[in-house]
Amino acid sequence: MATSIIVGYRPFPGRTDLVISILLEVYEALQQAGLITARRPWIMRGADGDVVAAFEMTDEYSFEASERIREISALRARLMGVAERVPLSSLSETSRPIAEFETSTGFPAATAT
Repeated sequence: MATSIIVGYRPFPGRTDLVISILLEVYEALQQAGLITARRPWIMRGADGDVVAAFEMTDEYSFEASERIREISALRARLMGVAERVPLSSLSETSRPIAEFETSTGFPAATAT
């Protein structure tokens, strides 16, 4: 069984598409570094514009390890310039038994399942 990370972001006004774009760059950089698998990320948008990203990690992943990679650290800094990281429990969708999000289709096809 794999382990995944799920992160919530609240984009600053008018920045939702940019947040999604940066998350896709983060995905590519993490994958190239061998810290996440080739499985497509789930990048979702809530009704309030909040963004949720889910990535499947490799055994080598740790936040500390990823921060030592300059490209990933720079992308995260850029991300924090257009959104704030929020607890998943603060998203309106999580107050219901079934959380429903719009799923982004803006990521590349992956060969992994």
